[in-house]
Amino acid sequence: MEEIRDNNTEQEKPGEEKNEETTTKVEEDTETLAEETEITAEQEILKIQQELEQARRESEAAADMMLRLAAEMENYKKRVAKERKALIKYAYQGVVQELLPILDNFERAIESASNSKDFDSLLEGVEMIFKQMYDALERKGVSKIDAVGEIFDPNIHEAVVQTTSDEHPENTVVAELQKGYMLHDRVVRPSMVAVSRGTGEE
Repeated sequence: MEEIRDNNTEQEKPGEEKNEETTTKVEEDTETLAEETEITAEQEILKIQQELEQARRESEAAADMMLRLAAEMENYKKRVAKERKALIKYAYQGVVQELLPILDNFERAIESASNSKDFDSLLEGVEMIFKQMYDALERKGVSKIDAVGEIFDPNIHEAVVQTTSDEHPENTVVAELQKGYMLHDRVVRPSMVAVSRGTGEE
């Protein structure tokens, strides 16, 4: 009986060795898996850190670009405001340049009149200056408003007198008391007129 027991004991030993080998193998596999998992986690962390750094750089670049654009827009607004102010300030420069020769001629006429009492020459000189001035204004788009003989138009005429007339029908301009002018298609000053109210027979 003892011999049989010994044989059984001896037979169990190879199995135990096999179990030990299996346990060792599992432990090794577990350690390997843990190491691989740790490496993979480190790689993921490194990748996330790189992505965050890239995102930070892009965000800083975008913010810098926004600041530059805002500064450029502010400079543009200031430049446009300055140019507009200068444009308004010197808007009449062309008109002034046109009128200066006329002013020179007025001065010459006054000087001539003080040295000479020739009324006809003075009148001729003033008429020439008037034509020069009107031509200068006409080149800038100024024109006279037609009045006498026209139907009264409150958009371009200002009636200050109503008069009875046998020659003109009712609501017709019979006299111009002050000339009216337009600048292109806008009334600068309406004509001051007398308007017919008919024959007055009624």
